[in-house]
Amino acid sequence: MRIEQIELTNFRNFERATFRFPSLFTVVIGENGRGKSALLQGLRLAAGYILGVFKETKRLSIQIEDVRRIELEKRFAPQFPSRILADGSFKKQNPFWVIGRYNNYSESFTNHPSLREIVENLEHQINEELREDVDLPVLCFFSTARLWVQPKKDIPLKTKGSKIADGYAGCLDNESDKYTAFSWIKSNYYKSLKGQDDSLLRAVLEAISQCVPNWTATEWEEDYDDLLGIYKHADGSETRMPLYYLSDGLRTMASIAAEIAYRCVILNDHHGVDAVKKSAGVVLIDELDMHLHPNWQRHVVSDLKTAFPNIQFVATTHSPFIVQSLDSTELIDLDEPTDVRPKDLRVDEVSVEIMGVESPYAIDNQKAEDLSVEYLKKLETLGKNPQAPNDTEGELDQLEANMSDPAMRALLQMKRLEKTVNH
Repeated sequence: MRIEQIELTNFRNFERATFRFPSLFTVVIGENGRGKSALLQGLRLAAGYILGVFKETKRLSIQIEDVRRIELEKRFAPQFPSRILADGSFKKQNPFWVIGRYNNYSESFTNHPSLREIVENLEHQINEELREDVDLPVLCFFSTARLWVQPKKDIPLKTKGSKIADGYAGCLDNESDKYTAFSWIKSNYYKSLKGQDDSLLRAVLEAISQCVPNWTATEWEEDYDDLLGIYKHADGSETRMPLYYLSDGLRTMASIAAEIAYRCVILNDHHGVDAVKKSAGVVLIDELDMHLHPNWQRHVVSDLKTAFPNIQFVATTHSPFIVQSLDSTELIDLDEPTDVRPKDLRVDEVSVEIMGVESPYAIDNQKAEDLSVEYLKKLETLGKNPQAPNDTEGELDQLEANMSDPAMRALLQMKRLEKTVNH
């Protein structure tokens, strides 16, 4: 499953907007309030259409708070219909589908070939024909509430369940599931010690290791009741280290990779050790850079592409380091669309030319530069007209008083004295 285009009408802050996704990885940028998270929520509902078709999963729909409102003098007026139109590819077909809300009721429909019919056929093959070779799309949504900051908990063993129910349980919830994937890892590690096939486990551990810098997941450690790995330090030395000892940012990235990989092997276990690499689907991540060091931000996109080569990712970010790692077709700029290739720019150029940062300097340095420029302009005026009004002298005095850098203040005072002496 892949979403190639989405049109949002009266959805959150969008009156009407269309977005295309020509690449498997897309990053959305823009000032706060421009609609990055709203676009991601629209994609979440579009991808979640199939959950309303499966008998074992819960339907998603446009909520009343998602409907765009116009501010009037004394009230807000909701604008109907609120609608999401998506088209893409699924099972070598190209359906489009619509999710809409009309006053107090919602509805959805698809064209021919019907997305509903495609999904119903998949469910029939799995639960009625009992086929084991049916590919199912992976769906995941990671909101900004995903940070793993809770106290450490005991991880229960995962019991056998339903392919569809387990594979899609909570997959598009706003709160991420931080434990089920690790419950599965724990259970399957103990099974591997009894001689059972560990190919799916190895696929999941490989994906986690790919996405967590300098740490390679190896086994489940009973004493820690945690996933254990080998951490490589900057000096090249290595230490056995449980996941819980890593930073919040790395633990969160590990949980993202674990959840995606877990859903891949649950939904497409027939691919064995290749289940993660061969699974397709849609994964949405809000603020991909959250709590990641800039060095790790530079390669997080590449890591996710390598770990999950057939998954479509759409993420938001405020990080110029992430933007710099992209091709032009992988970027949606809600502020000012551009066809510039970020990879060809320095990170400071990305900040200024693409992300609209007003200055590459720190704010304090920029203020100091602005004060200096203003001072020199007024000094030039004073030099051309020694009989300038006293208020110009007063303005220069005030600018000097606002200078926080004593060296710069002394230099400008010398230039002022030089102007005064020469005239």
